[in-house]
Amino acid sequence: MNQREVLKKKVASGALVLGVKRILIQGIFWLSNIFLARLLFPSDFGVWGIIVYVGTILLVFSDLGMVPALIQKKEKLQEDDVQTAFTFQLILALILVTVMFLISGPIANFYNLGESGQFLMVIYSLLFVVGPFRQIPAAILERNLDYKRLVAVELATLVVSSLSTVSLAFLKFGVASFVLGLIIGQITAAGLYFLISPWPVGLFFSKRHFLNLGKFGAPFQLNMIMGLFYGPLILLYLGKIVGSVNLGFYQFAASIAVFPLATAEIVNRIVFPLGSRIQQDKIFFRKIIERSVTIVSILSLPVILAMLSAAREIVHFIYTDRWLAALPAIYIGLLQIGIMAYSGVFAQLLLARGQAGVIRNMGIVFAILTWILGPPLIGLFNFVGMSMAGFLISASGIWLIFRLRREVEFAFWENFYPYLISALASGLLILVVNNLLPKQILSLIFALICGAVFYWGLLIVWRGRVLLENFKALVLALVKS
Repeated sequence: MNQREVLKKKVASGALVLGVKRILIQGIFWLSNIFLARLLFPSDFGVWGIIVYVGTILLVFSDLGMVPALIQKKEKLQEDDVQTAFTFQLILALILVTVMFLISGPIANFYNLGESGQFLMVIYSLLFVVGPFRQIPAAILERNLDYKRLVAVELATLVVSSLSTVSLAFLKFGVASFVLGLIIGQITAAGLYFLISPWPVGLFFSKRHFLNLGKFGAPFQLNMIMGLFYGPLILLYLGKIVGSVNLGFYQFAASIAVFPLATAEIVNRIVFPLGSRIQQDKIFFRKIIERSVTIVSILSLPVILAMLSAAREIVHFIYTDRWLAALPAIYIGLLQIGIMAYSGVFAQLLLARGQAGVIRNMGIVFAILTWILGPPLIGLFNFVGMSMAGFLISASGIWLIFRLRREVEFAFWENFYPYLISALASGLLILVVNNLLPKQILSLIFALICGAVFYWGLLIVWRGRVLLENFKALVLALVKS
């Protein structure tokens, strides 16, 4: 059996596992988010956001591209590669814990978080030390497309983390619920990875292996550093300008709008390691691109249009009216996700072909646009201005389609427009049904069901053959695997 057939089977199995995982994760996330939105307040979400943004800035420097370099490496992975990456990460982690301890006081004072906020930032820094024990084995499993064990750990981690966070929120721990819940989950992940997939833990450093990994990791990590300027840094600016309550509304809107990105995230998890393995086979690579676009279109577009049509009712009935102020940001965020669902996949495919420099340059563009657009829009429209800036910045990512075409020619429009038209029609139906029926949760559920049935009915009539071919290919690969 040739490599292409082996990889097809691994991808089919991985897609199924990741699909089931995503459904379960989305369900767990949705339920925990409902509980937390009802138990906590916008200010709690805002303070948590500030802690996360500060932690994320430091976390970027806890890896320096070693993990993606392990996944992308063309040659066989050696024990020295793994231990060099682990040792380097662990040293960085200890340095960053010290840095967090030193800067937590000034940051807490700057954002008026008090001593409790300072203490929570220091506790959050424990994630830096846990990181290498979790990220290295996860990278090895992902490189081998071993999604069954990878997903088993991720699901267990999410369940433990979500239950811990909600339980602590119920016990009135407030913002500490988020921090402690996350740490408990990550420690659980590190332990489970070692139990189900033992790996050569050890302190060892080889300059040769480090430099070899750094050839890919350095430009990749530079893009991550650029990401700070259009991610955590601008959001810390937002928190200072609009306050923790409005930052909480932005956080909430982002957590709702990201829901349709689930399918694209599954595709991203597969196409990077898969594309890295077959980057020389342009015919197979083209098929991967087109199949990825089709899958994202089929499953992401209807969810985006359904949520745009029913966002007000969803917030009102499920999360309570205290969050209705976030609606404009939710609408804009959903439009932004519609672009990111595709640009994220194209970015992963470019990385798979070793084009980390392209993604780095795109990160620089994003960073510049963020600080050109963000401050004035935030000044004019409060936290909604940040959503507007995010949408405009993401729109520039459309360029990645054309950049990927310079690597491999592929068809985009044919794998996009039928699903967009069907999704628009189903979204319109949901809007009409919602306005005709009494304002109650059963009406919302009925409208969403009508939209889903109408969407899939249109696709079966219009694109039934394509759907059947994709389904057959998946089933056959699973049966043979």
